[in-house]
Amino acid sequence: MDAILLSLLSGFGFGSAAILARVGMQGMSPLSSTLLSVVVSFCPTAFLALVFAFTDIKDLPPVALFWFFLLGVVNFLGGRTSSYQAIGRIGASRTAAVQSTAAVFASIFAITLTGERPHFVVLLGTLTVVIGLTTALGNSIREGVASNKGMLIGFGLALVAAASYGGTNVIAKELTEEYGSPLMVSAMGLFFGIILLSPLAGASTVREVKASRGNPRFALSAGFSGLAAATGVIALYFALERADVTVVSPIVSTNPIFTLILAQIFISRMENLTKWLFLGVGITVLGVITVTVGSTL
Repeated sequence: MDAILLSLLSGFGFGSAAILARVGMQGMSPLSSTLLSVVVSFCPTAFLALVFAFTDIKDLPPVALFWFFLLGVVNFLGGRTSSYQAIGRIGASRTAAVQSTAAVFASIFAITLTGERPHFVVLLGTLTVVIGLTTALGNSIREGVASNKGMLIGFGLALVAAASYGGTNVIAKELTEEYGSPLMVSAMGLFFGIILLSPLAGASTVREVKASRGNPRFALSAGFSGLAAATGVIALYFALERADVTVVSPIVSTNPIFTLILAQIFISRMENLTKWLFLGVGITVLGVITVTVGSTL
C-alpha cells in the first residue's frame, strides 16, 4: 500500500509540475524553463540526500557515475526537455495524457530487460490505461493536426518524453536496488541533468531570469514546477524501491487527472478541455484501479 500511495503522490507532483510549467512558459522559453526547473528540483533533493543518505553517496563506486549519467540523459534530455517542449506546443493537458503511455513503455522495458513478470490483471489494467488515453486524445489529435500541422511535433515530443520516462523508471529501479537510497538516486540524476542541460540553455536561462525581475511571475512558476517535479521524482523512486515497475508506472500515470483538475481551476483559458478528454481520463482511472488490484494478487 505504501507503494500505491507514493505512486499517487508522484502523479500529483508531475501533474502539478505540468501546469506550473505551462504558466512559466508564457514568459520563458521551454528550454530555459526546463533547466530552471531542474536546478530548483536539485536543491532540496540534494539537501535531503546529504542529510539522510550521505553514507550511500560516500560508498558509491566509480562505475555508478556512468549509470547516473545515463539516468540524467534519459530522464532530463529525453524526458523533461521533450516534455516541456511539448507543453509549449500542445498544452499541459494533452502532453500529460500522451505521457501517460510511459506506463506501457515501462512495462515493456521491465519485462524484456529486467525480467519482471507482472500478473495478468496488471497487464489488463495497463491496456485499459492505453484505451483511456486513446479516447482522451483521439479527437483532440485529429482536430489539432487538421488546424495546425505543427502540433504533430508536439505530440511526437510528448511521446518521446513518455518513452524516456518509461526507461527512467526501469533504470531508477535498478539503481535503487544496486546502490541504495532513492534520495541519493534522485539527487545524482538531477546533478547530471544540470550538467547536460547547462551547455544547451545555461546562458539563455540566466538572461531570461534577469529579464523577469520586473515581473517574476513566469520565472517563479517555472521554478515552482521544479519543486513539484522533485516531489514527483522522489515519491516515484521510493515507490520503485517498494514495488515492481509494472505496478508503479501505471499508477503514476494518474498525473493527467491532476493536470486536468488544476488546468480547469487555474488555466482554463489556456487549455481546451473537451468531454472526450475527461471521458478518457475516467477510463484511465479504471485502468489504474485494475493495476492496483492486480498488484495484490
